[in-house]
Amino acid sequence: MMARRGLNQRDLRAMLSTVFFSYAFFLCCFARDTITYPSVAIGNDGPETLVSAGERFELGFFTPGESTGSGRYLGIWYYKSNQRIVVWVANRNSPLPDDGAAFAITDDGNLQISHRNGTSYWSTELESTSNPAYREAKLLDSGNLVFGDRNNTLLTTILWQSFAHPTDTFLSGMNMSENLKLISWESKADPKEGNFTFQLDEGRNQFVIFNDHTEHWVNGESGDFFSSERMPDRMTNFLVNTTGPVPHPKSSNITLPPSDYNNTRIMLDVEGELQYWKLDVDRNWSLQWMAPRDKCSVFNACGNFGSCNLHRMLACRCLPGFKPASPESWRNGDFSGGCSINSAVCEKNDTFSRLKMMRVGKQDYKFEVDSETKCREECLNNCPCHAYSFVKGEVNKRRDRQPSINMCLIWKDVLKDLQEANSDGGRDLSVRVAIADAVVDGKSGGTSRKKKPLSLIVGVTIASVIVLSTIFLYTCILMRKKAKRRESQQKTERNAALMYGTEKRVKNFIDAEELNEEDKKGIDSWLLISVLMEMENL
Repeated sequence: MMARRGLNQRDLRAMLSTVFFSYAFFLCCFARDTITYPSVAIGNDGPETLVSAGERFELGFFTPGESTGSGRYLGIWYYKSNQRIVVWVANRNSPLPDDGAAFAITDDGNLQISHRNGTSYWSTELESTSNPAYREAKLLDSGNLVFGDRNNTLLTTILWQSFAHPTDTFLSGMNMSENLKLISWESKADPKEGNFTFQLDEGRNQFVIFNDHTEHWVNGESGDFFSSERMPDRMTNFLVNTTGPVPHPKSSNITLPPSDYNNTRIMLDVEGELQYWKLDVDRNWSLQWMAPRDKCSVFNACGNFGSCNLHRMLACRCLPGFKPASPESWRNGDFSGGCSINSAVCEKNDTFSRLKMMRVGKQDYKFEVDSETKCREECLNNCPCHAYSFVKGEVNKRRDRQPSINMCLIWKDVLKDLQEANSDGGRDLSVRVAIADAVVDGKSGGTSRKKKPLSLIVGVTIASVIVLSTIFLYTCILMRKKAKRRESQQKTERNAALMYGTEKRVKNFIDAEELNEEDKKGIDSWLLISVLMEMENL
């Protein structure tokens, strides 16, 4: 009986030892994705991390790649990516100064980053609970850190999740509502909240990037000739659809499941540029789209009544009939103040400057119209009306189709977000000015000429004729001198050839005949006289 009891004790010890080492081996060789209470915390001075079950994301402490300081942050990044791509940062505004901090569930039931000196650097800030044992945090394969309460049941109540508190990156599973914002990093080395914010303006139902409190970029709308570029439909669906099939942008009959977006992300970078990235088959991230794509794509880059053109040395300039509101600011490269009109409008002598190939912000209203004359009168008779555009309907040659409608677009508010389209997507815009400041059929930005007085035109014409006549006479004299010089040179060459040929013939005759010395002298004299006579005849 005693032997059996001793054997059982040895077996029990062996079994417990096996279980202990197996558990230790499991912890060492297999990454965990969950934090429970109480458990070993994740420290910022060790290699401990959380890795999602499918090994897509990893959570741990890190130092930004370009940082020169010692600050440490708790973040989430793509697991085993060639370059660490951080998608979420907990303590972005409160970096840890040194080692000695840990990430764990505290006694009051919160997730918290605590320093050994008792300082809290980040917390979920939930109401305290007397029973934190049922609380757990789990890193999902979507990149979402979920903190919940099992409440002694198989179901977990989500109390907090990182997807509701993003930093600068949007992932599949998030929903860009009015309460959700992406905030850029301060710099590539500092995840602190920066100057740029991306969010949905539900009042206008448009996505907007703000630079502090100023609009930096606004998602464009289809139709007419608005200046801002539109976000791709696929990207829009990604931002607002997180459940159910997503309509395919090219066909209403094809749908894309939400899982199709698992390898995509949207990021707001430190310069305020919204970037849409996709992971390709080679596991490399490729940039699919970005905005604003250049200086002129920034909302109202040149201010009110200022137009933008990247092909000019100075991108911004005022519309014809307008001048910089602050000349000093413009000289310093700050065009945000825009332009002011040279002469007062809403007078009897108002007219319109026609600017070609323009893009402009959305009109205040539009209506059907028979001709441009009525569109012009509508604007002229309603003050303030700053501009109009007559959009002529296309003529349909097929009899089974109705002709499209002519439209009149009216701008009563200030003109903003103006761009010169050059050869792509622009239309004529007629801007109201005083008659002294008008240009007719000019290119955008006042590049056309004003009507010149008749005396000035006549004077320029006469001066041009005199200059051209002088050039013509000088050219004729120069050509005549060259001709005479060429003729003289040719005559000299002929004379030399003649002399050489005559002398040669005479010498050949003397050598061929048997002549005495007296005869040869006579022939030499005759040769000289003959040559001179031939030269006289030339």
